[in-house]
Amino acid sequence: MSQSICKIPSTTKQQLRKFRLTPIKQSTTTIPTQLYKIDKEQELQLDESLDLENFDDLAEELPDNSPCYILMNYGYTKPDGRFVSPLVGIYWRPDTARGEAKMLYAGAVELFKKEVGCNMWLECSDEDEIPDLKAEIEK
Repeated sequence: MSQSICKIPSTTKQQLRKFRLTPIKQSTTTIPTQLYKIDKEQELQLDESLDLENFDDLAEELPDNSPCYILMNYGYTKPDGRFVSPLVGIYWRPDTARGEAKMLYAGAVELFKKEVGCNMWLECSDEDEIPDLKAEIEK
């Protein structure tokens, strides 16, 4: 997508890079998570950094009526015993969001994905879908 839809300031790029490159230890019991929003100047900004206990906590933190992008360093142990920690991107687009906001985020999603370089990308529009994300990631 064109960069005219949304700009990513250098400070946000640095925050994304730092988050992406921070290793997750097998002993970690929380899920490092960041929420990004597009501000009124159409710039992508870090809105909140969280350490979640589980996916139910994520559902509580999401805005009810506005889209956002979510990044998670989700570490887990596979059935074969290997510990993996994919960088997971989630496009939160609640059904209650204004059409204009949905269009803005939909137009900027490819730019965000390219900048972040996620291992996995998911989309979610209902809080009831949030617990299902864990199973989707651990496939």
